[in-house]
Amino acid sequence: MRPFLLLVALVWGLALGQGLVRGVTPEEVEGLLREMGVVYEKRDHHLFLLELASPKVWLELDWCEEGRCGLVALSAGFRKKVDLEHLNAWNRDYRFSRAYLDREGDPWVEWELDLTGGVSWEALREFLRLFAEAVLPKFMEHIGFEP
Repeated sequence: MRPFLLLVALVWGLALGQGLVRGVTPEEVEGLLREMGVVYEKRDHHLFLLELASPKVWLELDWCEEGRCGLVALSAGFRKKVDLEHLNAWNRDYRFSRAYLDREGDPWVEWELDLTGGVSWEALREFLRLFAEAVLPKFMEHIGFEP
């Protein structure tokens, strides 16, 4: 399944007239994670460590004003040496996420969802699911990482 299906889910949710999410609180994120059966640990007010896939995934809330956050970011890092040119191929071939090397030279993959224009709750669920089931497995394959 390709990440562009998130856009289809977003449009479909809007077509069905579901309520729009234009920002989330940390408490709403916790409720969503519990509803989805995702095991998590709250590390900070806007930072969660999810057992969404192997390896664990970071969920960070950003663009926060008056308790509501307009950006949900997912990321995962790997202890694996990867050639920068090979890692850049990910950024060229997979448009909806980005990869980079951290300060220690370990590869990371990130994906963000901007809520400020309004998305359905189903699109937010699909965003989490697709990161775990599509983006991460493809990225791990791309860098040759085996859990």
